[in-house]
Amino acid sequence: MKINTNSKNFRIILFSIIGLAVLAAVVLVLTLTAPDSGSDDSQTGTETTTADPALMLQPEDKGKIESIYIENPAGSFTVKKAVNKSGEDIWIIEGYEDIKESLWVQSSFDSLVDSLTGMTARSLVEENPSDIEQYGLSAPSSKAQVNYENGESFTLYIGGNVVSGSANYVMTSDSENVYSYYSYSLNAVMNNDPMSYINTTAMPSFDGSNAPSIKKITVTRKDWEQPVILEALPEPDSEESIQVYPYAFTSPYDVYLDLTNGSAFLNAMFGLTAEKAVYVNPTEEQLKETGLDDPFCGIDILAVNENAEDAQEKDMVFRLFVGNAVTEEVTDEETGVTANQLKGFYGISNQVKDVIYYFSADSLVWATMEPTQYMSKLFLMPYIYDLDTVTYRDGECEFTATVNGGADDAKVMLNGKESDLEQFQVFYQYLVSCRGEEIYTDESKGDFIAEFSYTYDDDREKDTVTLYESADRKVIIAVNGKNIFKTKWNYATRLLENAQAYLNGGEIVLNY
Repeated sequence: MKINTNSKNFRIILFSIIGLAVLAAVVLVLTLTAPDSGSDDSQTGTETTTADPALMLQPEDKGKIESIYIENPAGSFTVKKAVNKSGEDIWIIEGYEDIKESLWVQSSFDSLVDSLTGMTARSLVEENPSDIEQYGLSAPSSKAQVNYENGESFTLYIGGNVVSGSANYVMTSDSENVYSYYSYSLNAVMNNDPMSYINTTAMPSFDGSNAPSIKKITVTRKDWEQPVILEALPEPDSEESIQVYPYAFTSPYDVYLDLTNGSAFLNAMFGLTAEKAVYVNPTEEQLKETGLDDPFCGIDILAVNENAEDAQEKDMVFRLFVGNAVTEEVTDEETGVTANQLKGFYGISNQVKDVIYYFSADSLVWATMEPTQYMSKLFLMPYIYDLDTVTYRDGECEFTATVNGGADDAKVMLNGKESDLEQFQVFYQYLVSCRGEEIYTDESKGDFIAEFSYTYDDDREKDTVTLYESADRKVIIAVNGKNIFKTKWNYATRLLENAQAYLNGGEIVLNY
């Protein structure tokens, strides 16, 4: 099983799957949030869309902003200017001065400031209205008070939605008029809370030049009896050949990482981003509230930074703990039945130890996966010249083939006598072609059919595949003593024939 390519490049190509859906998602967001170019849908019908100086909600330049007080359904807080240790102006939130500067996202503060600077209304709805309740402005849902360094201030009041849904009614402290203003520009005022300005990157991202090499992933969960463990396979000694599968699971089953969807499991940790920060510098009560005092799930990744100059920086550990699930009640429109739907999980990482995050369920593949989800249905395909022996037995015959030498000088001994190398290669090809047609992890099995084992010329443990009868006319495949797959009955029938053919120098048939 030789592939004439460079092994490192092969591994990078194999597990560098780029999702074009990301680009599509960005385009979709930009499309859905773009300003409506059509006519305004005011309930009063008195709006005008003519550009006019009167649409400037801040007609005068009031200078530099010193602080912004926000009030919305999520609560109230004050964004204020501060000076860091380097003497640079930064934004923080009042009452959260103990939070590390590195956790604040200054660009999010800048976006808030920009959204409240040089504001131009979409349209004038009504001048000096006698009734502002119809616009939701008698008790505004949100407001922002902007305080300037010169002592002046400006307050924006946000009311209900314009019928079109793309704008809200607003008023300002400098005018008695009601305006419409694009909702997307008001998002930070209407929806943000202090945690909206905390960095949501829970794990670092890497590109092809500095990505660490993953050596082992261990996932534990309270609802599993055994952990799921994935380990990197050693690269072959020969530079001209590699193993097709660079990773294999060693628990709870000994099978390879699937080449098609295994990347989702392998790379999910790097660049992991939360939906939102929930608590910073969490207390014991907050850890208990989110289930992180006794996590439901834990993920450990051991990696090696091959480019690190310092030996102490070479070994890297990425660790994530997953706590309680977050659900919401959803009612089926047809049946009227209400059920809890999983939305996400609380989690905390060793890269950002001070923050409890809320993650979407989709981003935490380890918390929702089945143990067999990312396992290949092709299994135990070692490089033929890494073998020491192949032992086979069934009800009619038993033998041991010993492999000596490498690709250029290999010899095979069958039960101690030299055997035809090509005949052995074809028989071995049939052994490793065994493919699971379906997952089967029940403990029950029928009568013994056959068994073959591999021992290696390095320190790897012996691997054994055992085939058993199944009541549904299929074959149960056990790997190292654990049932994991079922396959076609024809595979076992052909195996028995091929074993006899190998012993007697007959024709070995590869299809089944």
